[in-house]
Amino acid sequence: MAIPCKQKRHFSRLVIQKQEPASYKQIEMRTLKVGIGINVLMGICGWVGYYFASSYALALDGSLCIISAVSFIIALSITRERDVTSDEYPFGIYSIENVYALLQGILLIAITVYAIFQGGESIFHFFCGGRAEPETLKLKPLLIYTIGMVFACAGVWLYYRKQSQRTGEESPILRSETVAAYMDTLVTIGTGIALVLMAAVPSDSKLAFLNYIGDSIIVILISLLLLPAPIRLVSHSFFSLIGRTTQNKSLKQKTEAVIKTSLDNSFRLKKVLLFHIGSSYEVDVTISPVNDAEMNIFRFRETRKVLEERLKKLYPNLVLQLFLE
Repeated sequence: MAIPCKQKRHFSRLVIQKQEPASYKQIEMRTLKVGIGINVLMGICGWVGYYFASSYALALDGSLCIISAVSFIIALSITRERDVTSDEYPFGIYSIENVYALLQGILLIAITVYAIFQGGESIFHFFCGGRAEPETLKLKPLLIYTIGMVFACAGVWLYYRKQSQRTGEESPILRSETVAAYMDTLVTIGTGIALVLMAAVPSDSKLAFLNYIGDSIIVILISLLLLPAPIRLVSHSFFSLIGRTTQNKSLKQKTEAVIKTSLDNSFRLKKVLLFHIGSSYEVDVTISPVNDAEMNIFRFRETRKVLEERLKKLYPNLVLQLFLE
């Protein structure tokens, strides 16, 4: 059956009804539940270490852990509800994952910037005479804390990263939590080792001032080192929310290759747009017939069917829009 094709035709949105693989969602749920308990425990350890060692860096470490624990609770709720469809949200609420990652990134940036100013204030007061009753770093509590927490934090970060990789790194929630765990690991390792060395400086040494402000110096340095990670997270989440196409060139090329090999010879590919929305993808495909007079609707349907089947293998959740011009 031939169809005249002198004007642009829009084939309405096609939603591929394919739920996430059970294992995909189970990985996220299990990781988040484990993360809640671990981060609460590590957060308490950080603040206890701050009390006994007089190190604000340990308080920063504990704060990052508590933030992660609270965010895990929120993430659990999002993971349960994001693929539930309704009349108001017929395609699910996957974009809320980007909102979550955006807000968490902003919070991490705020905590890090606050730590920089707090450290700078301590150094300023030290050199301006605010050192009547200085609190020196305490070596033994620092040593105990460092040994225990370095292994714990590194293990947690590696666990999160492995779980994220098991989902193909397509989960914004696990990706953001991996960033947070990475930040926490760097804070713990860097501050722990540096503070132990500073606390060991003799009181009659020329470097004795490190016993008083070394903690603040380390906090500032580590915070500056950490800032790029949450900034990247915020940037990625923000641009996904406002509709920017994915910048993953490898994935775009792979998607285009699948589409080209799926098209019938009677069609040519005009344009492909790929959007990453939470843990789902939207693929907008524009095609045109090679010969308008020979345009065959049955060939189009067959081409669409093949395209659906092959794209399903790439994406666990897919919204496909087909345009014919």
